[in-house]
Amino acid sequence: METNLLRAFGEMWARTLDFSGRTRRASYWGAMLICLVISFILGMVWAYADLVFSLFACVPAVAMSVRRLHDTGRRGFWLLLALVPLGGIVVLVMLLMDSEGANRYGPSPKYGNVPF
Repeated sequence: METNLLRAFGEMWARTLDFSGRTRRASYWGAMLICLVISFILGMVWAYADLVFSLFACVPAVAMSVRRLHDTGRRGFWLLLALVPLGGIVVLVMLLMDSEGANRYGPSPKYGNVPF
């Protein structure tokens, strides 16, 4: 299944307050790439526009990160590890990991209803 970057970005905003379920790795990184590009362009135009966009995109990005951690079989609280020095590297590795089959957060968006 091919991931459309703009569709992934739209999904991020559509599921802003949805901290349940799962998000595929390709959708997650596609949305983060679009956020980075928009932030970079806004920063070149006006520095405060970048700050405003980053503040607005913070909650949807955290929600998508929690769903991405769910996809790897971890709780969303692991995201708090990024607040500890060098903890961000551990969280990054977790976000880069491949999807599991079905887990306690639902069926795999990548593989469908593959059992544990």
